[in-house]
Amino acid sequence: MADEQKPLAGRHPHVRRVLLAGTAGLAAFVMLVGILGGVAYFWTSHKIRTFDPANLIVDPSPGASPTAPGPPDIAGKCDTQSCNYLLLGSDSRAGLSKAEQIAFGTNADIGGENRSDTIMLIHTEPKQQKAIFLSFPRDLWVDIPGKGMGKINSAFEGGIDGGGPVRVARTITNLTGLRVNHVLYVDLAGFQGLVDTLGGVDMCVPYPMVDPLTGLDIGSGCQHFDGATALAYVRTRHQVCDAIPDFARIGRQQQFLRAVISKLLSPSELLRLPTLVPKLVENFVVDPGLANPAELVYLAGQLNGVNTGAADFRSVPTLPDGIYVNGQYLSIVRAIEPAADQLFAAIRDGKPLGNLGKDLPQTPPSPANIAVDVYDRDSLGKAAEILQTLTQGGFLTDPLPLDFATFGQKLKGSAILFAPGEEAQANVVAQYVRGLELIAAPRSVMGGADVAVVIGPNYEPPSLEGSPPQTSADCPT
Repeated sequence: MADEQKPLAGRHPHVRRVLLAGTAGLAAFVMLVGILGGVAYFWTSHKIRTFDPANLIVDPSPGASPTAPGPPDIAGKCDTQSCNYLLLGSDSRAGLSKAEQIAFGTNADIGGENRSDTIMLIHTEPKQQKAIFLSFPRDLWVDIPGKGMGKINSAFEGGIDGGGPVRVARTITNLTGLRVNHVLYVDLAGFQGLVDTLGGVDMCVPYPMVDPLTGLDIGSGCQHFDGATALAYVRTRHQVCDAIPDFARIGRQQQFLRAVISKLLSPSELLRLPTLVPKLVENFVVDPGLANPAELVYLAGQLNGVNTGAADFRSVPTLPDGIYVNGQYLSIVRAIEPAADQLFAAIRDGKPLGNLGKDLPQTPPSPANIAVDVYDRDSLGKAAEILQTLTQGGFLTDPLPLDFATFGQKLKGSAILFAPGEEAQANVVAQYVRGLELIAAPRSVMGGADVAVVIGPNYEPPSLEGSPPQTSADCPT
């Protein structure tokens, strides 16, 4: 959303959402990073698994890029300005049961376990009270120190115990100029364990989804995802509207994280966190610096400043491309310039990001990047139902429906309103809230949201449950 947006007179409720969204930053870190701060209290009875950052094997082959000189590959203790956590998710089948390896394949089936198919840099700015979740497409063509040009997921060569995390950290630093302070790694079994430890996550999806390659088979509507279902959902890349599969998968990963955030923000979940901490930690492998009790306490204090800021999901601006390597065609994605460098610079300098990295080409906006206000126009409880659907759909929402009187827009009945330039976002919302007219509205009355859903007493929301499979005509544009 543009920085020049003007809120309504007075303190618009959207401001409250922005404040709560950084509890989103804290809550997401509870799952990914922040919960480690509490581990110091369980240090005597729970051990954090670590990897040895010295195990990097440099390939001396001709034409390989030299090892990057300068600061340490993993910087360790965070400074007072910012901290960068590198989250790596690999498709290693280690830890899966025999039945699960039949479903997902073994490491031998996929050609080894040394690929990182999820690469995300989580940047915290405690003084500005915000956290940025930056996703890197796995096929991003980059210069890998010690290897030369290649897809970024191949930088994990060597795996968790063979220097993979350090090489990825070097690659990220060379690309973005952002030093990596800490690394967290999770494989398929670890991710599944994380979700199951949380007791699963409630999700809403507008259409049935099936993917034999990941084991995904879910109906439409709001439902409970256990660890296996969540794993299949964030890995699927073969749905009807997935014009560029890896881009679509990034969008679903961000959407799922936003839904996790919503779950963790509930009072009952916040009360459970002290007992969840030790069990959640068992699913990660981290760098030794992050396993230090003093560092964990320090980081917990840093992250406490984020809990009143905003969680922002972004992706490196990229375009699909192809090249020939040794006579063989290879599909890759390239960073879009100057947009990518502008995004990296804005993160480094703590400046507003604008729309940089919010969307990926030929891919509908992720619900995680769509701020939606739901207005109750004497809806007799229906607005609350719509709000719950959108929240569990991974959208950025307020915790309660807003009073239509505060909106200040003359409107009869129910509708989906969108600010100029946000029609694509409104089309995504319309997949979850059906049967409403989409109406453009002045940005000055949107109060900071991309989309506003107004629900009146006569609106009968069509049930998402039982929706037929999605067709190309259903894809949001």
